[in-house]
Amino acid sequence: MTTQAAESGASRAPLIPQPALTREALREAVRYIKPLNLSQYDRELGEAFDQAVRTESIGWTQGFLIKWATFIAVERWPERAADLRAAEQVTADPSASEEQIREAQTRISRILADAEREIER
Repeated sequence: MTTQAAESGASRAPLIPQPALTREALREAVRYIKPLNLSQYDRELGEAFDQAVRTESIGWTQGFLIKWATFIAVERWPERAADLRAAEQVTADPSASEEQIREAQTRISRILADAEREIER
C-alpha cells in the first residue's frame, strides 16, 4: 500500500484508504499500519471463526471484522490515534479528576463514532 500522505508529507491525510470490510483487506491494512498487531489479528480471527462454527452464528465473524475495521479507521489517522491514546491514558490515571475522566470518555466516544462512520458495511 502506498499513500499520498506519506509521499506529500501531509499530516492531515489518512495513511491509507479505509479498507473493505473483508478479512484479507483488513489484514493487509493491519500489516501496513500496525505490524506488531498482526499476530493479535490472526489469533482473534481464528477465535472468531471457531466461535462461529461452535455457535453456528456468523455474528462472531461480523464482530471481528467491525472491531478491526474500527481499529484501522482510528489508526490510519495518526492524530486521531494519538488523541485516542491520550484520552485512554486519562481514564486510566488514578489521579485524574472526575471531570477529566468524563471529558476523556467523551473524546473516546467521539473518536470511535467517527471511525465507525468510515466503515462501509
